[in-house]
Amino acid sequence: MRRIIDLTATIKEDMIQNAPFHPRAPVLLLNQRHDVLQWYMARFWTKPGMPPLFDGLPPEAGMPGKGHGQQSEQVLLGTHMGTHIDAPLHFDNSPAAGDATSIPACKCIGDAVLLDLRPFCSTDDHVITLAELDEAERRSGERLRPGDIVLLNTGHAAKNAYGPGAAKSKYAPTHPGLDYDVPLWFIERQVTVVGVDTANLDRDSVLSAHVNFLLRPWIGKEPIYIIENLVNLEQIDQRRFTFIGLPLPMVGASGSPIRAVAILEN
Repeated sequence: MRRIIDLTATIKEDMIQNAPFHPRAPVLLLNQRHDVLQWYMARFWTKPGMPPLFDGLPPEAGMPGKGHGQQSEQVLLGTHMGTHIDAPLHFDNSPAAGDATSIPACKCIGDAVLLDLRPFCSTDDHVITLAELDEAERRSGERLRPGDIVLLNTGHAAKNAYGPGAAKSKYAPTHPGLDYDVPLWFIERQVTVVGVDTANLDRDSVLSAHVNFLLRPWIGKEPIYIIENLVNLEQIDQRRFTFIGLPLPMVGASGSPIRAVAILEN
């Protein structure tokens, strides 16, 4: 039996901000309205000789004020709000820096391992160490393999964002994150993506994971992509599973919102 767990934060106008220096939450603008388009489209359904509606739909479904219309919206959103992936351009100022279109879809789908760091993250500003990652990997019962996607469950999103009774004011910018020397742990294991349930993977002031992961093209190596603001990680109860988190191919964007899911096979 297959289970799919949605790891994506709901996008809405009053959603939690990723960080104070990122744009505000999305703004949704109504473009076409049901009642206006309904009047126009109903003229076609009320002409003599028009065929009936199908599959048991009542005649009212095509009538003005009662049936269908058409609605569409425009959404103004930030590339680093909600559950999103960082492109190299987010931290690389060189002309050749890759934007969201440079993120290969194949890197965002694959085998994943969840490392449970909740036993160590007793405070909102906890700094995750190499020893804690070693212990979390040991407890997971898995050994990371080259090409793996690694998700870090600090418990921060469930506690301060999306769980029952969450203290939303404490979500960002204070959160657990990686210590200065921790990026090497992931580099040595040759992982492709590191995701986390916080607004930022880093805790140190120079954002060492972002630099060490996203600027790898400088030395002719593939970036290690960063996913932030994952939710529902506590629902994953398997050692190894399939992760999917595909970005939108937006030219010039330094990141992209994604729809992140975990696929568990029982």
